Amino acid sequence: MITDVEIKFKALSDRTRLALLQEISCCKELCVSDLQKKFNISQSKLSYHLRLLVEAGILMRSERGTWCYYQVNEKEIKRILSPITYQEIIKKQ
Repeated sequence: MITDVEIKFKALSDRTRLALLQEISCCKELCVSDLQKKFNISQSKLSYHLRLLVEAGILMRSERGTWCYYQVNEKEIKRILSPITYQEIIKKQ
């Protein structure tokens, strides 16, 4: 059985997901169409990556009308990552 920690680290083990995390962190909140403009991947692949990050508790998803917005769960990401890693991944600009 996969533990909560394994799910979180699996979600963070992909370069695309780390880039998404960084991009969303910089903008505070983004929707799928905003992310599609910045990343050259299909909507289905993008949704897959976002779903893994949400399921791991790393991103939070909110719905407004027909749009879904994503933002970084700062409390959870700071709990998982060391301060140095947090600065490197999340706050790197």
